[in-house]
Amino acid sequence: MAMQKRSTYGFIFCLAAAGFSASAQAELPPIKIGVIGPITGPSEDMGQSMIGGARVFLADINQVGGVLGRKIELVERDDRAKPDVGSAMAKEMIEKEGVVAVVGFGNTGVALPAAKLFQEAKIPLIVTGATGATITKSFMPPAYPVSYIFRTSASDALQPIVILNDVIDRRKIDKIAVLHDESPYGQFGKQSMLAELDRRKLKPVLVEGFKVGDQDMTAQLQHARDNGAQAIVMYCLAPEGAMVVKSADKLKLRLPIVGPWGMSQQTFIDKAGQSAEGVRSSVTFIENELSSVSNQFSLTYRNVNKTNHIPSAVAAAQTYDALRLITLAIFQANTVDGAKVKDALENLQVHTTSTVVSRYFKPFSATDHEAIALNMIVMGEIRNGKVAYAYREDASSGSIARTKKVQ
Repeated sequence: MAMQKRSTYGFIFCLAAAGFSASAQAELPPIKIGVIGPITGPSEDMGQSMIGGARVFLADINQVGGVLGRKIELVERDDRAKPDVGSAMAKEMIEKEGVVAVVGFGNTGVALPAAKLFQEAKIPLIVTGATGATITKSFMPPAYPVSYIFRTSASDALQPIVILNDVIDRRKIDKIAVLHDESPYGQFGKQSMLAELDRRKLKPVLVEGFKVGDQDMTAQLQHARDNGAQAIVMYCLAPEGAMVVKSADKLKLRLPIVGPWGMSQQTFIDKAGQSAEGVRSSVTFIENELSSVSNQFSLTYRNVNKTNHIPSAVAAAQTYDALRLITLAIFQANTVDGAKVKDALENLQVHTTSTVVSRYFKPFSATDHEAIALNMIVMGEIRNGKVAYAYREDASSGSIARTKKVQ
C-alpha cells in the first residue's frame, strides 16, 4: 500500500514536469527553498535532523523531475540557536538567495524575529521544530491581514494536553510539579502547561525554573519532593532535561518524569544515560516504528545522510513533510509567487500520499496554520536507549494514517 501511495505521488509530480522537454528543463533555473535550523549549538540535534530530512526530500523530489519542470535546490543555513544569527540568515535568504519558501527553525526565540522578516517579504515559512504557540498566532489577523507563517511541529498549545492526558487521565496522578528552563521556549511552555492545568481546575504543587546551562537541579527536585509531587513535568531544552533526570537519580527520586518532544532527541538520551529510562515525551514520529512508510523514511534518512540514527526523528519527519506540502502548493498554484503559494497551502486540493507524520488532507486554512492536530501526537517512552511507544494501542495503530479532521 505504501509503495502504491509513493508511486501515485511521484506520478503527480511527473505530470507537473511532463510539459517540459529534458533540454527545456535543463535551461530553467532551480526553485530555491530555504532550510534553516540550529545545525550547531545547544539544539544541534534538531538542526542536523532538519537538514537531513530535507536532503531525503531533495533526493525524492528531484528523482521525479522536481516541480513545474524545475529541479529543487535547497539553501541551507545554520542559525546556531541565536536570534540575531537567525534573522541575519533570513535576511540573506530573502535578499541574496531569492528563496520562494522556507522551512525549519528549532527554537521559538529564534523563529519569532526571523518569521517577521519572511512575513513582511511575503515568503511562506513552515516552522518544523519550534513549538511556541505564539509563533503562528503572532502573524494571524488582526496583527496582519494575512499570514505567511505555517507550522508542521506540534504547538505548545497541544503538547501540554497530551502530556497531562498521560499523567492525569491514564496514570491517575494529580500532584504535579512543573519545572522549566528560562528560555523563551521554557517560559512559553510553562504558560501553556499552567493554562491546561487551570482548564482542568488543578494547581501544580510546585512551579520552579532554572537557567539554560545549569548542571544540577537537585534543589528544585527536593522542593518538588517536599511539596508532595507524585510526577515531574518538565518544559526545557534537551541538555537541561538530561540534567533534571540525572539530578532525580542522585536524590533517588523515583517519580514519573514527562516532557515535550525535545526529550526524544539523541542529545537527551546520550547526556542522561541510564537516567533517561522510562522518561516519556509527546511526539509525532518514532524512528523505530515498523510501519512501512516510517521505516522507509528512517532507512532512507540513514542512507542519504550516511549515519546510523536520526538525532531528532521528529524534526526530520516534520521537515520532510513541510517540504512535501510546499511543493504540492507550488504545483497547485502553478507558480512560485509567494502570495499564490500561500493561498494554495491554505486550500490544498490534493491528498498527500508520501508524507511521514500524517496523510495530510487540508492541513491548513486561512484561519488555521497548524498542520498538527491533537490526534497526531502520541506518547513516546525511552526504553533501552531508544524511543518507543508508551502505549501498546498507539503502537498497534502506528501504521494507520492519522489525519487532521477538517472542520
